[in-house]
Amino acid sequence: MFRRYSRRNSGDNGARARKSSDSSSVDLTSSTYARKCRKLMKLHRDLSNLCDGIPLNMPRLAVIGSQSAGKSSLVEAVSGICVPRDSGTCTRCPMECSMSTTEGPWSCNISLRISYASDGESVVTAKSTQFGPTITDKKDVEIWIRRAQAALLNPLLSHSDFFDKTEKELKKRSNALQFSKNVVCVHISDPDLTDLSFIDLPGLIQNTNDEDITLIRNLVVNAVSGSNTLILVTIPMSDDMQNQAAFRLAKDADPAGERTIGVLTKPDTLSAGATGHLQNWKDTLEGKLYPLKHGYYCVRLPNDAERNRNRSHVDFQKLESRFFESTSPWNTIADRARFGVPSFVANISGLLVQLIEKNLPELRAKVAQLLSECKEELATLPALSTSDPFTEVCLRITQFCQDFQSAVFGEQQKSMVRTNRNRYNDFKRDIERTRPNFLPDRVRHYGSIDREAERVPAIGPVIDVQQVKQAISSSIGWELPTHVPYDATKNYILTFTSLWNQPAIACFHDVFANTSEFIRKVMGEHFGQFKNLEKHVASVVQVDLQRFKKETLERLAEMIELEDVSAWTQNEELFRSEKDFWLRVYYNAAKSSYIITPSQQLHDVNRNDGDFDVLNVMAMVRAYFQVAHKRVIDYVPLTIEHALNQAFTKNLRKSLFESLQLDPSDEADYDWFADLLVEDPLLAKKRTFLEDRKDRLELIKKRLDTFEHGTED
Repeated sequence: MFRRYSRRNSGDNGARARKSSDSSSVDLTSSTYARKCRKLMKLHRDLSNLCDGIPLNMPRLAVIGSQSAGKSSLVEAVSGICVPRDSGTCTRCPMECSMSTTEGPWSCNISLRISYASDGESVVTAKSTQFGPTITDKKDVEIWIRRAQAALLNPLLSHSDFFDKTEKELKKRSNALQFSKNVVCVHISDPDLTDLSFIDLPGLIQNTNDEDITLIRNLVVNAVSGSNTLILVTIPMSDDMQNQAAFRLAKDADPAGERTIGVLTKPDTLSAGATGHLQNWKDTLEGKLYPLKHGYYCVRLPNDAERNRNRSHVDFQKLESRFFESTSPWNTIADRARFGVPSFVANISGLLVQLIEKNLPELRAKVAQLLSECKEELATLPALSTSDPFTEVCLRITQFCQDFQSAVFGEQQKSMVRTNRNRYNDFKRDIERTRPNFLPDRVRHYGSIDREAERVPAIGPVIDVQQVKQAISSSIGWELPTHVPYDATKNYILTFTSLWNQPAIACFHDVFANTSEFIRKVMGEHFGQFKNLEKHVASVVQVDLQRFKKETLERLAEMIELEDVSAWTQNEELFRSEKDFWLRVYYNAAKSSYIITPSQQLHDVNRNDGDFDVLNVMAMVRAYFQVAHKRVIDYVPLTIEHALNQAFTKNLRKSLFESLQLDPSDEADYDWFADLLVEDPLLAKKRTFLEDRKDRLELIKKRLDTFEHGTED
């Protein structure tokens, strides 16, 4: 059959070389070049089977066209087989057809390439499976393609369920899917065929639901988008070029027309009187209209009546040849390589071979890059366990406890400690803001007498001399004259110490949340690979965390209560120093417009001044705040760290190992430990995907190396 290869293109500005195909033809079956072509096509088939789902941008030939454009007839004429034909849409999934010359008898194998799940989403690893037996009779191909297509349209059923279905049964059944993105792969070995490989896409349709129209359109658009894809557009001459939806899609994907090849079908539907249409199509073939780099081919395919006579393909070729030689205007066009299926197949095969050979250096580089990236990504995955389950669990728990303890004590992973320290600094400022906001000066220049005011503003209301006098007066009982009641001082002290509980508890909850988040992070690092083990450890951790949370809150409440009941300190030296300082500050602020320096002595304050008792109460309250708040801002963080974080981490190992009080020698207990080490499904899925990709990339590299060094079988 199709044995002649003639390299042609439309030339600059669409002008074709006016040469006979015989002048530059090459015998594909006997020449050295032909053997090279067959090797390249075999390499291409092998790589195509391996690279599904891998972004290698492999050279390929995509056949597209609108419904009833003659696409199925073209596929039959090229491949020599019969494909399913029905009224309406008959191609409901892509069909990849590869043809190879063989010295043996004719045979055909069909396989299914599953790259998408039933919901249309990509599967982790694409797989190809043989569908049915090797076919040795051409008459059986059509029914097996129907069965394969039905298997893809019913993904929840076993493929073998369709092996014995008749054509009648297949036509009557209601399929789960209307269309599928998975591929029926047909490989034909034929001593009379030219080596060629192409993918036939479902025909573009208009008279159906929007979902199916969009699905098919997207399928076609994706198929022709690759820069190494030759786009073969079937164009029925029974309609104007402007109405050809497939040609418009090809134009969108290939605006310059460098990858697009037009195949004009149904020339026999044009009457001799349709001179305008005939001239337009003649101009198109000659590159004067809608020019393409690789030009157009015109084929005359058998109609239904001719097919029903069961004539051979040789007869169809003779009929086609006589048509183009005897029919005007086709017989007036000089470039005869543009007519007939044999010339079309030879030239298209040659174009694909050229593209395959040209792409090999880029393909090798891309494979090397992807293989390196794949290995690097695999290296980032946690290693699989090589120990027995009991030992592995114990080792992981031990390391987890050590790492968390190191973090708590600031020895490693210091982010937790830094976050807690920042929160304790915030707590310190919260307590400092509760200081008594005394204002002894009548001009209310408070910022000039409080050394803390600008750094940490007080949150309490201003308390002036008159208010303190009123508080003293309200506290007088049976005291002796001139005696200032202690209750006046105590009430002011308890006013600010009563504000300490809320910031202390808020600080605790923030630290607890940080601890909880950090331990979840560490658990993920140690056990994230094994979700069952992570879940078990998390349950133990949660119980312990809640226990130590309760105990810590109780200790904090006891500590804050000590400050909220009475005012007392043994730090007399600091108390006197602070009281003397603030008495001088308040006295001078009340009596003058400047502040006395700390070096001035107490005797500078006039004890007989009428406001001395008021200023003295202010000074004692402020001095006590300076003493008491300093111990609180230390003891609250120390209590949280000691009672929560340190106590929890010291108890963690004990709690976790007590939760594993099982006998690893017992079969049931061994299975329990083994179940803890079942890898996270998402991680396992990713590992499987990467390992499969790595294996296929290594096979592709090996196949490329074999071809390059000429060591293939």
